[in-house]
Amino acid sequence: MLSACVSSPLSGSESDGISVIRIASNQKCMKEIESNPTWIVGSKLLSKDQKQKKKREVCKCVGDNAPKMFSKEQLALAAIDPKAKDASSTLAATKTSATCTAEMLK
Repeated sequence: MLSACVSSPLSGSESDGISVIRIASNQKCMKEIESNPTWIVGSKLLSKDQKQKKKREVCKCVGDNAPKMFSKEQLALAAIDPKAKDASSTLAATKTSATCTAEMLK
């Protein structure tokens, strides 16, 4: 009986967790992209406008890919625990930013 109570809200929390991680990872990326070595090298020849456009594309990619790194339980926890959200978004942004940067700067 208790397990039904615990597992029922997961699907709603999971969905909320996906949104929370997506948004937090995107924001983290926007704050930290300028110090990303792949970004520094890859964006040297871009104009200011091109950099802004590519920065948005890279960070959208980071946000879109971030939730894929976590289990349903981790996503649900991120939806309700600010510390878990911060830790998860930091990890996700770190792990996906280099790949997304390289992909978007091709």
